[in-house]
Amino acid sequence: MRTLSRTIPVLVVCLVLLLVISLPRPESAPRSGPGEIRILMLFGDNVGGFHYFTTDVWEQCGWRLTSAGMQPTLSPCAVGVPFNVDTLITEITDVSNYDCLAIMQSFSRNGDSHDDILASPGALALVQQAVAESLLVVANCGGVRVLAAADVIDGVTVTGFPGYYNEYISAGAIWAGPGVPPVLDGNILTANTGHHYCHQIAEVMRVYFADKLAPGPAN
Repeated sequence: MRTLSRTIPVLVVCLVLLLVISLPRPESAPRSGPGEIRILMLFGDNVGGFHYFTTDVWEQCGWRLTSAGMQPTLSPCAVGVPFNVDTLITEITDVSNYDCLAIMQSFSRNGDSHDDILASPGALALVQQAVAESLLVVANCGGVRVLAAADVIDGVTVTGFPGYYNEYISAGAIWAGPGVPPVLDGNILTANTGHHYCHQIAEVMRVYFADKLAPGPAN
């Protein structure tokens, strides 16, 4: 009976996830043109189970996505399958060829979200370069703690997973609260529950990219 009682909750979670995957997805934000926007996505181990909500919308927007992690294959969170990345974070030395750097969802409730990225000075340096070179930097849920560790949110208004609130404040951030829509401050966009706000996040990004790529005044 003990084995059965432990198995039932896992089966319920798996069934709910399969149901969510099978549901029809709403229309995405307007397309920006195939290949026009290049996004480098940094994934920590224990990949967040709902990251595909975000990536599906971005692909439907026509944006070119590249996934990177500290290992070629990353473990999933409580449910899901191992996730294979396109490239290793350690193989990336320059982010200037991208328009956006995004720190993707990782399981946050154990208190160790993105620990593998936090332990990499090279990964944190990429985040610092992206902010300094005015790329759009997106962080979702526990990914905001990577911004704190990279020391790029001093004076920046952020949201994110509330379990890391002290880290955000210690880094000098201004806390907008946990249950708010995506927050854009300068070139840093933060969000919580990204699967819920995936279309709002994409719309903020689309407007940002449109403004960035708009031609300047004629001389």
